[in-house]
Amino acid sequence: MVDIHTHILPELDDGSRMLADSLEMAEIAVNSGVNILVATPHSNQQGRFENYFSPHLVERFHEMQTALERENIPLTLLLGMEIFASDDLKEKIKTRRLIGLNDTQYFLVEFPFDAPPGYIAMCLDSILDEGKIPVIAHPERYYCAQQSPELVYDWLQMGCLTQINKGSLFGHFGRGEQRLAEMMLEYDLATCAATDAHSSQARTTFMGDAKEYLDGTYGAETTQRLLTDNPLRILQGLPVPSHGTRPERRRGFFR
Repeated sequence: MVDIHTHILPELDDGSRMLADSLEMAEIAVNSGVNILVATPHSNQQGRFENYFSPHLVERFHEMQTALERENIPLTLLLGMEIFASDDLKEKIKTRRLIGLNDTQYFLVEFPFDAPPGYIAMCLDSILDEGKIPVIAHPERYYCAQQSPELVYDWLQMGCLTQINKGSLFGHFGRGEQRLAEMMLEYDLATCAATDAHSSQARTTFMGDAKEYLDGTYGAETTQRLLTDNPLRILQGLPVPSHGTRPERRRGFFR
């Protein structure tokens, strides 16, 4: 399996606090069947977690790679970032302060949970205008999408991709998040699933439960697409097959 969203690099954001925790996260991932994992530290959070692409960030990434080799942990670690949306995304992409997943054209981007649809669309357009493809991190956590699930379909139609959090499948973030994640799976609105792991104790890199749930509820083909095929295409910079149908509004669904 392939996990494209983790906070495994130590001491960079609200994820891993130390190298020992990062190594434990790596072992958990491998033991659950993950063989490729992307480090996506929070980036572009002004005054908090900026983590722009720099020699310092690359050095921290290489330190983690070296530690994995030293400990004989068979995990391929790749570099990316979880980019917090801002009005100047276009300029920061042009100057390579922000990079895509494995330095491809696919940019993992997140928004404030209460961001209005117009702002989200504006930021997505600015990324698309640069010839890049937004991978929207955990859209099931955005209140506007919970209120209007058809927004997720609209984002896909713009040319974006979507990544749901493993924890949302099990209600770890709330019932609204779980219901939208389920709807995204039902209407084929999810491009891939990832852990968004932050530690070895809570919100971990363990992917086995997600595989078991997807296998049992949606079938092995869906599991393969969400946990392996589409993530690999993203990391290789390959086109991802279009997917998704417009969801129906349901009484009682809204947040």
